[in-house]
Amino acid sequence: MTDGPEIDSPLMMAETTARRNVGRVARGAWFGVCAQSIDKLLPVLVLFYLARTLDAHSFGIYSFVVAYLMFFQVVSDYGIDTVLIRSMSQMPDRRVAILRAGLGLKLLLASASSVLSVLVVGPASGWEVDVGLMAVASLSLPTALGGAYRAYQRSILDIRSVFFIAALRAALYAVSVVVAIRSGAGLYALFAALSVANLSTFFACAYVLRHDVRPGLSLDPVLWRELTKGAFPLIANAFALTVSLRIGQILLMSLRGPIVVGHFGAAARVSEAFAILPDALMVTVYPLMAGLHVSDGERLIRTAERSAKYLVVAVGFLVTISAAAGGEIMRVLFGEAFADAGTLLSILSFMALLGATGTVIVNLLIAVHREANLFRNTASFAVFGTVLSVVLIRSFGEIGAAAGMVATSATSQLMLAYTKETGRYVRPVLGAGFRAAAAACLAAAAGAASASSPLAAVGIALVVYATTLVVLGVVNRDEIEFVRSTFSAARGSIRE
Repeated sequence: MTDGPEIDSPLMMAETTARRNVGRVARGAWFGVCAQSIDKLLPVLVLFYLARTLDAHSFGIYSFVVAYLMFFQVVSDYGIDTVLIRSMSQMPDRRVAILRAGLGLKLLLASASSVLSVLVVGPASGWEVDVGLMAVASLSLPTALGGAYRAYQRSILDIRSVFFIAALRAALYAVSVVVAIRSGAGLYALFAALSVANLSTFFACAYVLRHDVRPGLSLDPVLWRELTKGAFPLIANAFALTVSLRIGQILLMSLRGPIVVGHFGAAARVSEAFAILPDALMVTVYPLMAGLHVSDGERLIRTAERSAKYLVVAVGFLVTISAAAGGEIMRVLFGEAFADAGTLLSILSFMALLGATGTVIVNLLIAVHREANLFRNTASFAVFGTVLSVVLIRSFGEIGAAAGMVATSATSQLMLAYTKETGRYVRPVLGAGFRAAAAACLAAAAGAASASSPLAAVGIALVVYATTLVVLGVVNRDEIEFVRSTFSAARGSIRE
């Protein structure tokens, strides 16, 4: 009589643990969505505000500097923070030491990047950007140390704290921007506001986590070597990826001037906001994938496939709407002067589809330590994209720059799928999102071809998209049940 409970108990405990794990990931994903919404939407909202308060030339200079700084930001932010998450997830017993060493390394690299950005801004901008302005703007690099604390919280899947850190920084930055503009101090004060927000966030995080992590930086040569060894391929890859995504704006400054850069930057910012969902999901899923690489390779691939599929479905709605009513969207958001940038938005919105699969691919390849292969691919296509952008910009201006970005990104992912070392990971991801991406492209074409009003065109496109998803089997009973059970697990996790 006692055999039944003794046998069933471990099974029941395993099921309960699995349900809690799903719930934890799902709950983390929601906090991740909130955190990424703040990170992605705040710059867009700031851009709305600045587009209506700055003159066209100043707005173009601002857009260029923001894009230009991203080339240097990848060194101290993306590269180091990503390897910190991986290291702290896979070596939890060394988590605090890794964090403190990471803070010291970030400060060193960010300071060097700041100096370099000032030294080369003249030729990079066609001498349009003042060196003094760039010096102030570059201070946003060494002050952005709060990202290390976000990496710490992500490594322990405390995504709620990641959200609070993002919210704090957003509030400080928003207030600082408004004060800078109202004071009439111009772009100098505007860029100084970002540094103030970054530094305030860092000190606030250090204070809140002082009981878990003693405040301060660690100058640990041994850990620095370990982190640098893992981070270098990531930094190199991130830099090459930034070249692919930002070279259009850099080239446009020299070839077409700051006003064109302002229009392109506005459309690009809106399309980049569509990355909220992919980036948010990876806030939780990347540490999970890093752990699964060690424990369960099959589950790792299944997690990547489902992530890609659902992300493509979600962003497909945004792509469909943008393709059908790009001009109206830009007019409403930025004013009548930006209505002509609607075509740019329609083209750049397709980067969201590629971004959905690309974000999963990048995080997956990093989790399985294929960053060297990823870098070689990204670097090759950064060169390809730069050459293509020069040719297309000379012939078609900003439209050519947008088309070049989409073509480079698509070709890069296809090459990864057919490369021996990465294909086994990339092909399942692309295959999982293919039908949803095809549905979005068909719907976008239907909306763009409609001669109706923007609202009617959006309606037509969405109907086509939803219908095609069902016809192609992307949305079916099994998928609906999986999503429903995930939401139920998330609610149960929150109650617990």
